[in-house]
Amino acid sequence: MTTTTVRFYDSTFYTIALTSVTYLIFQTYSIRPHTHRLILFLSFLCSCLSCETFFHIFQPNSIIYLSNLNITNYFSPTVIHLTLLLSISSFLWNATQCAALASILLPSNSSTDKEQQPPNFVLRRWLRHVCVDHVFALLLVRLGRLTDVATVTALSHMASICVITSWCSQIAVFPCMLCFLHALFNDTTTTSDKNNPSNVLTTTTDEFNSVLHRLKIIKIMGLALFGLKISALSLCETLALGLTAIICLSCLVVAPPGREMSKYTRIFDIFIGKTLDEDKDNTIKNDNKKQQQIIPRKTPISKTDDSYSHNTVHQRQIVNATLSHSASSPGFVQPSSTTESKLIPTNVVDYPTLTDEELLVLVKSKKLPAHNLEKYLPVLRAVHIRRLMLNEQLIQTENKLSSLDLLPYEHYDYSLVINQCCENVIGYVQLPIGYAGPLRVDDKYYYIPLATTEGALVASTNRGCKAVSMSKTGIETIVFNDGMTRGPVLKFNSIRQAYEAYQWLDENFDEVKQYFDRTSSYARLTSIKRNLAAHYLFVRFVATTGDAMGMNMLSKGVEAVLTLIRSKWPDSVDIISISGNYCIDKKPSALNWIDGRGKSVVAEAVISQEILEQVLKTNASRLVELNQSKNLLGSIMAGSIGGFNAHAANIVAAMFIACGQDPAQVVSSSNCLTWLETTGPEKRDLYISCTMYSLEVGTIGGGTKLSAQKACLQMLGIDGSCIQMPGENSCQLARLICSTVLAGELSLMSALATNDLVHSHLRLNRSATALSQIK
Repeated sequence: MTTTTVRFYDSTFYTIALTSVTYLIFQTYSIRPHTHRLILFLSFLCSCLSCETFFHIFQPNSIIYLSNLNITNYFSPTVIHLTLLLSISSFLWNATQCAALASILLPSNSSTDKEQQPPNFVLRRWLRHVCVDHVFALLLVRLGRLTDVATVTALSHMASICVITSWCSQIAVFPCMLCFLHALFNDTTTTSDKNNPSNVLTTTTDEFNSVLHRLKIIKIMGLALFGLKISALSLCETLALGLTAIICLSCLVVAPPGREMSKYTRIFDIFIGKTLDEDKDNTIKNDNKKQQQIIPRKTPISKTDDSYSHNTVHQRQIVNATLSHSASSPGFVQPSSTTESKLIPTNVVDYPTLTDEELLVLVKSKKLPAHNLEKYLPVLRAVHIRRLMLNEQLIQTENKLSSLDLLPYEHYDYSLVINQCCENVIGYVQLPIGYAGPLRVDDKYYYIPLATTEGALVASTNRGCKAVSMSKTGIETIVFNDGMTRGPVLKFNSIRQAYEAYQWLDENFDEVKQYFDRTSSYARLTSIKRNLAAHYLFVRFVATTGDAMGMNMLSKGVEAVLTLIRSKWPDSVDIISISGNYCIDKKPSALNWIDGRGKSVVAEAVISQEILEQVLKTNASRLVELNQSKNLLGSIMAGSIGGFNAHAANIVAAMFIACGQDPAQVVSSSNCLTWLETTGPEKRDLYISCTMYSLEVGTIGGGTKLSAQKACLQMLGIDGSCIQMPGENSCQLARLICSTVLAGELSLMSALATNDLVHSHLRLNRSATALSQIK
């Protein structure tokens, strides 16, 4: 199997290991008052071993898959595997819930203790917490599968298996090991604490549940940091670590004295705003009278399960947020019940229950933002309300009936559109999609999707596909250049300073590349083109971007380099714009024609004389003469840039729309040189090639996630990212576009050579009247 060179960042595993160990210490300390704390911890270690066993049962080849990656630093696949396994196991172990479980499963030391064992809902609560936490962790680590990077994909895959095995081991193994170890060590673990009057025995499940909710605060932070480290986002990692440290340290500093609980519990009591009165009855001593007095008061709260805790915390947060601006807020301990009820908002509007007329009134009065209706309403309802509002505005401004009734909006998955592809959504435009083919490209056959409203385009392209597929070799392609560009413009105080930066970029390319590459797990800087105009410096960064078109990657990397440049010339450089039209994007450009942008592709084919005569009804010499006079000389006379072809933009636009590309980039992506010459022993065969220097395409991101466009990419077998060879799918899309352009060029040129173009268009556009007039 082909190996892929990747890098597992050292800081990733140091941070994951340190965070998980710290969290494990917190959990162990939280069950310190429990009698069977040692048995609980040993059961956890046994569940870790069983997790390893389950891992090899479910995914025996996962480590082998990691071994196929060419890891460039010190971590072996085994170390990576163990780090992920132990970290996930420690994060997903709920120590306080396990302590509550132990109060059910393990026999008590006295008859009074047996009478006070919590009800069976503790077992259900434990199962629910285990399931919910593991599902949340599984969704988090599966996010890594959305990226193109082999490193992140491998880590995400292994972490997903670790979460599943942790779930199995905790459900199947932990309770069994708890009872087994208790029976094994019962005599040695219970006698030491039985006669210790200072030991606080927490026998009610509410104390454990209270500590558990505080533990979840750090668990969420730890899991979030875990996901961020997998993605190697150093900035987010620093923010997450700093936020966690500030919260913990501030809670230690401001914790009030005199609270009868552990320091750990005190930290998180302060963090979520729990007050002194709420914890008076949380812990009990070994006194039968006190236990009987406390239990009846705790039972009603326990029966409400976790919802009571969540609602109470939410109300306290509202109260604290309201009082935070007052001068007396630092001394605030517990608001009265009347004050709390007044501060909690009771007029929360349930927008989905309102009528259309009521919603329109809110939108017109600016109380409900029209551009953000999806935040308050179901997506389809939001689109409907926006259409009603626009209909009224159109009728008022134009004094005529609106045409929005003809614009469809139902039966569409807007979840892929909102906040991703479009704003102020009022519907969607339907475009017909046809297919041409099969088209033989590099000894494989493809059916090409074409979205167009131009009659005869698909039929003509299909005829070209038939002709080239009948040839001996079909179409052969090659991608000879790959690099997306971004070109900022910088203004210096003088031309000498501009020239210094000009030279510095060339002499310090390795440093610039380091700053650029670390902004993305995939984008890699390959070259820098520079130019001067007065005291302005134009820089064109070129980088590979994998299977993404890559403009966002380039912008992110260039921004990091501009920060470096600003640090070198802090008083003399002004970053005018991150895009100085030196890229150059979505505009005709000789620079893209000369240097290329995106993918640069060449496709060629040889068509025999028999195919020319039978399928295309023409000959090679006629087509060569037409190409020279029309595509070459005619384009020169017109002053065209990159337009040395018959209709490449037709094919590019149709495939761009069908496959979710940016239609505006047809401007430069349709740059094409069509070349024809006679070949063969008698010079009666035809050699045809298309060279496209700036195909800006990608198979992930943008419109490629929409269902229809995704289906078209799946037709071509290039949906998403290529895990084995990142970047191969986008290159293959460029090859197929160039090959389809070749087929379309061959068919149109043949129609022009035989004067059949007009009749074909009229016939396929069903304009019978016009056709009869011409005849």
